[in-house]
Amino acid sequence: MLRSWYTELQNRNMLLAKSGGFCFLLGVLLIFLPLVDPRELQGAYVWTKPAKFFFSVGIYFWTIGWLMEYLQNRNFVKRISWGIWILMLIELVIITYQASLGKLSHFNISSLFDGILFQIMGVAIVLNSVLVILVFLRFRKINDLPPGYLMGIRLGLLIFLVAGFEGFVMSVNLKHTIGAVDGQEGLPFLGWAKEYGDLRIFHFLGLHALQVLPIVAWLFLRNDPKKVLTFGLVYFLLSFGTFWMALQGKGIAEWF
Repeated sequence: MLRSWYTELQNRNMLLAKSGGFCFLLGVLLIFLPLVDPRELQGAYVWTKPAKFFFSVGIYFWTIGWLMEYLQNRNFVKRISWGIWILMLIELVIITYQASLGKLSHFNISSLFDGILFQIMGVAIVLNSVLVILVFLRFRKINDLPPGYLMGIRLGLLIFLVAGFEGFVMSVNLKHTIGAVDGQEGLPFLGWAKEYGDLRIFHFLGLHALQVLPIVAWLFLRNDPKKVLTFGLVYFLLSFGTFWMALQGKGIAEWF
């Protein structure tokens, strides 16, 4: 089943299918790299962050590559695909490069060069968001998909954009932890702070609405857009609740 799905993905978008697979392979490699390079940064292996980003970008490549097939505009899809590929490559290269030096990639303005790299990543994310907005606007004109599934795609793209711009809050603060410096004790691999507010939680949940909402809609509610809308609103409110809790400085241990 997975092989047939991947074959279909390649037929839809070869560039993003292959690139997503390559990201997953590199992500797995980076997970095991601490066995030979055990350096740590802010309480985690230096290679953990790039690994997480390779997995996340791989999922993003596969998702957007799959969804854009419905737009039925080869020239538009090709331009957007290459644009997203280039912008995400910039992100991954900088994150991996800084990790190789044992440095932070995000919120690092300790030197002029580090600050420039951080700004370049910020510009790349803004431009990527612009491309996703263009995709969202195209989906506003689509009407030949099951209505529930179409609603799931639209809401997934919209929440993705909101969560993406939440990253500016972290950039302004030059950290993702509220109530303490970054590097507090957190969940395994994810690293989300247990005792303090962590802005990355909503960022993660919101970005992955791009997968959750279309999949749920297709599997269970593909012909019921009202229920998909309700599910999407609940998902967004619960996700946004983690952002609100983070702003209060409350960590995961204080949620319940």
